[in-house]
Amino acid sequence: MTALKIDGLTVTYANRPVLNELSLHVPSGAFATVLGPSGCGKTTLLRAIAGFISPFSGTIRFGDQLVSVSSIVVPPERRKVGYVAQEGALFPHLTVAQNIAFGITDNKVKSDLVAELLDLIGMSKFANRMPNELSGGQQTRVALARALAPEPKVMLLDEPFSALDAALRDDLRAEVSELLKNRKTTTLMVTHDREEALVVADLVALMRSGQFVQTGTPTEVYLDPVSPEVAISTGDVLLLSSTKDEAGKIDSVLTPTKLGTEFVSGKLVIRPEEIRIKPAGSGVAASVIDLDYYGHDAVVHLDAAGERINVRISGDLKVQVGDRVGLEHVGPIRWFPN
Repeated sequence: MTALKIDGLTVTYANRPVLNELSLHVPSGAFATVLGPSGCGKTTLLRAIAGFISPFSGTIRFGDQLVSVSSIVVPPERRKVGYVAQEGALFPHLTVAQNIAFGITDNKVKSDLVAELLDLIGMSKFANRMPNELSGGQQTRVALARALAPEPKVMLLDEPFSALDAALRDDLRAEVSELLKNRKTTTLMVTHDREEALVVADLVALMRSGQFVQTGTPTEVYLDPVSPEVAISTGDVLLLSSTKDEAGKIDSVLTPTKLGTEFVSGKLVIRPEEIRIKPAGSGVAASVIDLDYYGHDAVVHLDAAGERINVRISGDLKVQVGDRVGLEHVGPIRWFPN
């Protein structure tokens, strides 16, 4: 097992920083995700870790081994990194077994290791198939097995599930994360899917414009965002206009209170599941204006004093459009000045 440690990493392109002073520590055996929009530098980060590009400054370490600094760069083939690209990138002229065996240098264990990995990914019967005879999910499994074959110190995953349909993506994501965690393989996966980033990770790093804006456990980044923008990136939110006085009291449509003489305006950040719907006459008065039913849960859209409020509830609908209800905020207070 090997920890991944990045300190002050800067990568430039045409004298423009693509990654700017990034620092990240992924403990040995942990599964970390980098969440960010397209073009923010996620793939560039993986390519720098793998050794495909050289940084302008900063260091990359695998455990105690320094693999990258501005003056010294260990070549990719000597880093023992597993890399699964977004499209899988299997060799089209090789069978499944040959693809997996490609990076195994010890011929004495090659056949046994390929058989073990085929069994691990549940594809023992597909050893002689060609890549074009496989489904998208099967190709991703083979790409993962090929990356695991040389027993890498660090596994890098570049949005490996993005091309799959939703049902297959969820199942395969769970299988892959379980496999890597069981093998205690230090893993860094980049994604633009906020649910994917939270559900598999021990550690989440939120990236914007080549910088990390917040790093923490999935619970920490979801429940305690450092800004409204970060809150939006990790899940649905309500941004309510509010004011806060010198005593710390906050007045908003969901938290009405009498303020002191000095106050500043800001935004109250609330998750839709942090609001309870109560009988009319209790809590903050609101009316139901729309319903989105998803089966396992539903989102109720309401009007409260002219502000639109969205509330997530279980799939057992007990309200309908036009109902008058009360609302109660039961979650934490997250307030940010304008």
